[in-house]
Amino acid sequence: MTTQWDVIVIGGGLAGLAAGATAAAGGASTLVLEAHRPGGRSRTAERDGFVFNHGGHALYTGGEGMSVLRALGVRPTGSPPPLHRYKVLQDGELHLLPTGPTSLLRTRALGTRDKAQLARLLGLLPRLDAAGLAGVSAGDWLRARDLRPGADRVLRALVRLSTYCTDLDRLSADAVVAQLQAAAKSGVLYLDGGWDQLVTGLGRRVALRSGTAVRTVEDGGPAGFVLDTGDEQLRARAVIVASGGPDAVRSLLPARPSWPGLGDPVTAACLDAAVRRVPQPGYVLGADEPLYATTQSPPARQSPEGQAVVAVIRYGARSAVEDRPDCWAHLRRAGVEEADVVHSRFLARMLVMGAAPSPASGGMAGRAAVDDTGTEGVFMAGDWVGPDGLLADAALASGRSAALSALRHVERSATMVA
Repeated sequence: MTTQWDVIVIGGGLAGLAAGATAAAGGASTLVLEAHRPGGRSRTAERDGFVFNHGGHALYTGGEGMSVLRALGVRPTGSPPPLHRYKVLQDGELHLLPTGPTSLLRTRALGTRDKAQLARLLGLLPRLDAAGLAGVSAGDWLRARDLRPGADRVLRALVRLSTYCTDLDRLSADAVVAQLQAAAKSGVLYLDGGWDQLVTGLGRRVALRSGTAVRTVEDGGPAGFVLDTGDEQLRARAVIVASGGPDAVRSLLPARPSWPGLGDPVTAACLDAAVRRVPQPGYVLGADEPLYATTQSPPARQSPEGQAVVAVIRYGARSAVEDRPDCWAHLRRAGVEEADVVHSRFLARMLVMGAAPSPASGGMAGRAAVDDTGTEGVFMAGDWVGPDGLLADAALASGRSAALSALRHVERSATMVA
């Protein structure tokens, strides 16, 4: 049995759903195929009224992703985190985390000279040309600031918070500066009901088939491409592969791609906890260790009234033996005792980003493009593809870009056949 579509998208994560919804909105007959449950790392799990994301998730309100969602008619609902409650853990003590002029003035985490240095840098941040730092590593950029030790530690912690990255010598500075600028300009939202809200909103805008794994994609000549699922063959004039990281995408491409040098994957260990009471302080960012605890609900609605969902992230996963006790210890620092925990889930190694923007390949603009697949008419999307955004912003932006390219290809191929 063979079925013909204009565009078939392989992968039902945020990138694939954005690609499918954009192609469908452009008038193309479009199908999204997902081997498992749609959503990828945006899937949620429900436990007795508590909703877990895959670790801490925040949507940048002024980022590329929000622009894509709004263009598709998806209006995310949620609440910003209470920055005045954020603490930084430094030398075993909790201090107010400097997130703006007032908290920077009040915090005891920094001395007077450290505060002056950080204030000057944060004041300069909005005027920095992020794109001009594409070939510079984030580590070199930070070292060039010649910051005092206290200011340097806090700034590196804020960089981890916004990028999830720990190895700053292998991350391009343009990605760091752009993320810090986005966070300072418009902030983030924690989403009501978790990130499945986005999966549901995008999934309603395109034909979606879960539990369908694509085995091969082959060039079928003038009619387009043939996708084999084992149970049937599907034909499409254009194909978008959004099946995950570089290895997963490469395995489905009909030809060998000519990608630039890709950066390293970014990972994290995550502890999600359903808690009987709202903890205090609830938000603790490590300055000496790459750990972060955040109470996602409240402010978002992901838990029963008076209770909470807390996520702990260890940036840069090592092993479950090392990371699990560190995450539990950090959960206690956020104000959660073991007796408070109703449910918990530990993710020993979560892929956060398929490949970080690398200074060696030209930073954000040097990432693989949506059409760098080696085959005309086959495109790709993911959080490591395209020049725009980081993390979920990159996934959604590349999904839109891949779909627009696919629509142009479908129009050209239809003209040629006619």
